[in-house]
Amino acid sequence: MRILCILVLCVSFLTACQPTPDPLRIGSNRWLGYGPIYLADELGWATSSNIRLIEYPSANGVIRGMQNGLLDAGFLTLDEAIILQSTGQNIEIILISNLSAGADVLYAKPSIRKLEQLKGARIAIESNTLGPYFIYHTLDQANLSLNDIEVINLPNYLHLEALQTGSIDAMINTSAVHEQALAAGMLPLFSSRNLPEEIIDVLVVNRERISPELRRRIQALWYSSLDAWLEQRPKSDKLLYKRLGINESTLNITLDGMVMGDQALNAAYFNQGVLANRINTMQRFMLDKKLLKHPIDTSQLLPQCSGNAC
Repeated sequence: MRILCILVLCVSFLTACQPTPDPLRIGSNRWLGYGPIYLADELGWATSSNIRLIEYPSANGVIRGMQNGLLDAGFLTLDEAIILQSTGQNIEIILISNLSAGADVLYAKPSIRKLEQLKGARIAIESNTLGPYFIYHTLDQANLSLNDIEVINLPNYLHLEALQTGSIDAMINTSAVHEQALAAGMLPLFSSRNLPEEIIDVLVVNRERISPELRRRIQALWYSSLDAWLEQRPKSDKLLYKRLGINESTLNITLDGMVMGDQALNAAYFNQGVLANRINTMQRFMLDKKLLKHPIDTSQLLPQCSGNAC
């Protein structure tokens, strides 16, 4: 009995002395499509789940953070995730955060009212992110090529300034700048509503940091926070206004252009092969447009598990 008590005390002592695991570092840019994770952070749920949210001004920062080992996970568009994996990053997608259904927009001067009239236009695009993927789809719709336009590489947050100085004729941005774009004389010409299920936001995680328990914890945090947001909109919206620096009108306009990634949508994408098909289709398009230097093993972006193991 005495030996048993000593063993119990030793095990308790060793357990108590185990260091707390480092928090999982998740990177994102300030985008309403990632609203549930910001809400979880505001409510203290992320900290309780040992998750640390790191904000960047653009998706380029998230990509660099993943490549430099400063992040364990990051919110990206699916095309960005494919490019990141092609650089040798051992990542997998564990969550669909949202589908863009009008939230990504090509704004143009009032004199440009048809896609064909983009010929010769100076179009602001943030390079190495969603912008190039979006512009190629737009040009295909207009029967134009990249040689027919002048691409102005600018981070999204500098587009409005470029509008005011008259240095661009159009820009690819998000509906979060809708009111400012209208005030600057721009009008929406084309959006992701015309490209159903082409723009998908996902959460990618470094495989060396993921485990079945951690995967479930992240997903549970996302779904709980999303439910809390949708069930308590007035209270939750106020937290997001402050966190994302937006107003009520901007939030509603942007949210109207998205399908949020709830459990039903994620189940369909992961369990019914929808995500796998989208990755393969997207890769073919990116290779054709030379947005991707070489093909990847698309299956490596998917969880290497199934059922309860995930």
